[in-house]
Amino acid sequence: PSPHTAPRAPEPAMTPQHETVTVLSCLTSAAPASLANHRHYAFAHGYRHEVIDLHDGPSGPQIQALQRYAHLLATLARLPEDALVLLLGENAAIVHPVPLPHLMRGRQCLLVATAGPAPQANAQCWRNTPASRAQLAALLERCHLGSGPFPGEAELLAGLPWQPWHQTIDGICPVMSTGPNVDPRWSVVPTFAVSLDDSTHSPPELGIVPRFREALFSHINDCQLHARQPFGFAPAGCAALPARSTFNPGHPVALVTLYTPGIACYGRIAETSFRRYCEQHGYTLHVYRDIPPEIGLQGSGNWFKPWLLHAWLAHHEWVIWLDADVLVADPDRPIEPLLHGRDCLLARDIGQWPFNSGIMGFRRTPATLALLASLMARIAAMPDRSGVYTANGDQFQFIRAMREHGLLASTPVDSPLVFNTPWFMRSPSSFLVHYFGMWTHMRALMMRADDPASAS
Repeated sequence: PSPHTAPRAPEPAMTPQHETVTVLSCLTSAAPASLANHRHYAFAHGYRHEVIDLHDGPSGPQIQALQRYAHLLATLARLPEDALVLLLGENAAIVHPVPLPHLMRGRQCLLVATAGPAPQANAQCWRNTPASRAQLAALLERCHLGSGPFPGEAELLAGLPWQPWHQTIDGICPVMSTGPNVDPRWSVVPTFAVSLDDSTHSPPELGIVPRFREALFSHINDCQLHARQPFGFAPAGCAALPARSTFNPGHPVALVTLYTPGIACYGRIAETSFRRYCEQHGYTLHVYRDIPPEIGLQGSGNWFKPWLLHAWLAHHEWVIWLDADVLVADPDRPIEPLLHGRDCLLARDIGQWPFNSGIMGFRRTPATLALLASLMARIAAMPDRSGVYTANGDQFQFIRAMREHGLLASTPVDSPLVFNTPWFMRSPSSFLVHYFGMWTHMRALMMRADDPASAS
């Protein structure tokens, strides 16, 4: 067997309750955690596991679909009648490893739509019957070049019997969508498999991020191995911490951050990263672990940035705001070279915004103090501060105020490759990385994976 193929288990006795089952991993990219997950499921039930490694092949969706269904049809052709095949791509992982015959009772195939009106292709179950082979042969014909415009794999599968993800089988959801910004309901609802669907990602142009897939599926594998609930990590000792702390006081440059108890699962990771960085370079760190009551306002934590920046500029020459979903990816790099010759530190947003407010720095000048004072007045007058994106969010308000005070036109705005780098653009040369646009649990998961020392 190839190094990717599990040794074949002894053939079980053939009974109506125990059909021949093959787990077929068809991988179009290198995905170690996905492969380990598929292999573990097959081993757990004594199923044969076969791997079709296509990651060095073409990346065009039509050719990939052609290869996938040609291999599936060939696999069925050499198996006994009524044998079952579980076809898994690299973007599928088994979460609740129930036996496949349990899900396939009375079914020729099991196709599940997780997002939109068509089935996802990452996790499919097929029974080897003449009808199934005929359906797959017709589907394969539509994948051949020159047979007409290729509508996409999901659209091809939509012509076959399928069910929505919320239609359970004996209380089990067969396949549920997952992604960086998708509520992981599969972690609390019995779910056989998850499918990374790029159509649900935010932004939708993100597609599949292999680093995220590896982190998520490795976590799922670890939870199965140790019989733990997914996302069971908790910030150690968070309840015993004071509402605010100052570390390494009295330096010209200070970092400030705020996180509320509801996001402490990643806020504590960021705090540890910031503290380690400040200790190394001689910066002050101010950490708020809840909304400061003396401000006298209610709202989500992002709205209180100008108050904390303004307050600490009275004690430092520079104050750098860091959202609680930021990591210092290169702790050896000092921040002073970015501050030289300017009064504001800003980095371009990857969207149409002129800058991103997740990381901002301000030098103590009359102009920056006036800017922050005007922002405090404006935000205090807002009728609603309950959400991060209420009234277009704090980023809109900072941009508006910078323009009104004439600071935006005179401030150099750095590339996000310099700092405030989106997590999916992180590289070995990244400095400050921003894990925005993620569900709380997924954000904590990715930050833990990227900075395990801060997460421990």
